[in-house]
Amino acid sequence: MDITYIAPSAIEYISLRLKTGMGTKDLSKTEIALKHSLFIVSLWDDDKLIGFGRIVGDQGITYVVSDIMVDPNYQCKGLGKVIMREIDSYLNKNTDENAYVCLIANKPADKLYCQFDFEYVDPKSCGMKRKQIKK
Repeated sequence: MDITYIAPSAIEYISLRLKTGMGTKDLSKTEIALKHSLFIVSLWDDDKLIGFGRIVGDQGITYVVSDIMVDPNYQCKGLGKVIMREIDSYLNKNTDENAYVCLIANKPADKLYCQFDFEYVDPKSCGMKRKQIKK
């Protein structure tokens, strides 16, 4: 397995999303999104993308950990931890105590994030999302 810090192609990224049940995304918008990521970690088995994670944000105050995914054929081998260790290292080097670092966790992956000092925000706060509707 190789670890790189460059974005896979948008097609490779979308393919991994589909394998992991995260759904598809528009190709051109995916290219833009990957290009504007603050930090990317990609796991490879030869030339096959098997794991991915990224950080998006403003490089000053807000950082969002996003798109953590591991190919189902490679799950339960600690690769999620490998991705999160790289993300954790980036955050430790590039943020301070005033930074706001967040993520939305799908269960049971929340247990992984707890190992990297992420905490549940309830009952004081809750996660929310807005679904955009094409007009």
